[in-house]
Amino acid sequence: MTVRDLGRTGLLSRTVRRIVVVAAVLALAPYLVLKVLWLAGSRVGMVPGAASHMGDARMQIGNVITVGLAVCGVAVVLALVSRWGRRLPWWTVVLPAAVATGALAPIALGLPLGALLQAVIRGDVSSGGEGDLLPGVFFVVYGGFAVYGIALAILFGDYVQRRWSAVLDAGPVPPRTGWGRALPAAALGLFAATTVSWAFAPPSAGLAGWESIAQRTVLVVVGLLTVVGGVALLWRGSSMPRERWAAGWIGCCTAAVQGPTLLLLANEAVIDPLLLAVTLVATPAAAWLGLSALRRSATAA
Repeated sequence: MTVRDLGRTGLLSRTVRRIVVVAAVLALAPYLVLKVLWLAGSRVGMVPGAASHMGDARMQIGNVITVGLAVCGVAVVLALVSRWGRRLPWWTVVLPAAVATGALAPIALGLPLGALLQAVIRGDVSSGGEGDLLPGVFFVVYGGFAVYGIALAILFGDYVQRRWSAVLDAGPVPPRTGWGRALPAAALGLFAATTVSWAFAPPSAGLAGWESIAQRTVLVVVGLLTVVGGVALLWRGSSMPRERWAAGWIGCCTAAVQGPTLLLLANEAVIDPLLLAVTLVATPAAAWLGLSALRRSATAA
């Protein structure tokens, strides 16, 4: 697939871009620093005297991988504001941005609301799943993720406007065949229904490790974003092209990325069979729907 450079002037001034980049990098800094310190054997952020699993092979491998992902996150925001970033092949920017969007959008939208609800209902902001970590670590790290996600959305929107504004104006083109609409709709609907059902299920029937109100609010947001994104890319019409692109992008990225993310972060490394099943259905369906919409719209533009 070829996506031609069809852009024009961006949405942000150079000064604003630099400010947003600094905010994004600073938002990732606590997470990156903690991971590096844990790899070095530090117990910062851990409950004093509690048994730590940071020395386990699984945790060390996971920390190395997530440090790499954080570095990639910094590289992505730099590419979005640099001249060399516009010369890169489209997929080297779009795919990392898609992964980051899918992983962080539910956190940015759901965590603040979930934390507020939990504070009002239960009087605390503990995630319920810190284990040997201090309660504040969860919200420092995930609060940083939320800020980074918002900054990334702003920078990516500006980047797309500068490089592919004609594609934005054309709007997403839905699949032309009935099965091309029915299959992804069913897959995304199944994934959304599953995540929302986990959010309201009793602890014994929900997703292991996702017991707190804040966490379950994020699961609800995952389901809602998936539905909205699917509708935006499957709906036939020419109105609100940019709004449909935004909703479709966020929703499809969420549906494609959240399943694999939840599998990688499975509680005590135990894979939930239902999660695995819906991920195997939803991730390829969402990826196909988003990439095919991009291809058809780029061709039309």
